Amino acid sequence: MDELIMERPSRRIVPIEDGDSFQQFGALPWRRNKRGDIRVLLVTSRERGRWLFPKGWLDDGRTPSESAATEAFEEAGVIGDICDRDIGSYSYTKILRDQSTVDCIVTMFALRVRGTLLHWRERGERKRQWCNLSEAIGMVSDEGLSQLLREVEANGRLLAAGGDAGKS
Repeated sequence: MDELIMERPSRRIVPIEDGDSFQQFGALPWRRNKRGDIRVLLVTSRERGRWLFPKGWLDDGRTPSESAATEAFEEAGVIGDICDRDIGSYSYTKILRDQSTVDCIVTMFALRVRGTLLHWRERGERKRQWCNLSEAIGMVSDEGLSQLLREVEANGRLLAAGGDAGKS
């Protein structure tokens, strides 16, 4: 592979040890509603309109969790407390701008949302929707992400361990 086209030069595409996959980092934005139920925020992909969580490449000078929080800010317009410990990962095939594909592994971090912006960077390119975990499982199309959400649903402490306490 000669060169991967990226959105910004400040982002690094990190190959995984096998040399055939690349590492991305994502945020699972969540909050509790007035009844105390966990709600998660999905966004659509720009190209195909599929429901997913904010994710992207490593930002130079940032940790994986900080990069995930930046993606949540840019793609979903949310700010909050990101957990430094990941909640799991999943793999998918990314279609690049030139229509070639790369296999990616996305490591996910819980982001307890403190604020939702009305105007954000990618507002005109994406939709966002708050839902419960069961609804999110039915909305996402990546099987690996569905499985990760089932694990989070079975163990709600995966989100709350980092998010309720702020950064861990």
